[in-house]
Amino acid sequence: MKSPTLSDYRGQKVKVICEDCDILKSLDGEALFNQYGDADMPGLLGDLCKALGCTRSKEGFYNRCSLVYYFTHDEWMAKSGMVSREAYEIALGKRLADLQEWEMLHGRCRCGRRGPLNKSSLAQRYGPDARLKELERKLLCKECKKYDSVIDISSLPR
Repeated sequence: MKSPTLSDYRGQKVKVICEDCDILKSLDGEALFNQYGDADMPGLLGDLCKALGCTRSKEGFYNRCSLVYYFTHDEWMAKSGMVSREAYEIALGKRLADLQEWEMLHGRCRCGRRGPLNKSSLAQRYGPDARLKELERKLLCKECKKYDSVIDISSLPR
């Protein structure tokens, strides 16, 4: 697998951290590209270590600089292909059991027809663990006879 180069980070921030030296810097990728050219990212750490004023070197085994590239949790998850639990839950949609008492459901068809939905009858028919996204495909519009509805959640007025 090819190691990343500075050209991959043009226009982005390159973050580095060294916990031993208490260094946390966010560097401009464009400026680094202009200064060092299209260098490999792993090999660039030694030059960045010297530029940031670290007294240790990247060579050797003992007492070496521990400067590494820093990624936020969201960047790391996107890079590794993982999806956060919140994004997963949002993509799946709410369950009927997750709805509060004061939340009302309304079905809205693409033809313009709109009507209230009874949460308890939907829970009896499809189960309390049914997702609202799944129920949208099962709702039949009485006017245009299509299974193409959208479920809206609204709150009762105070």
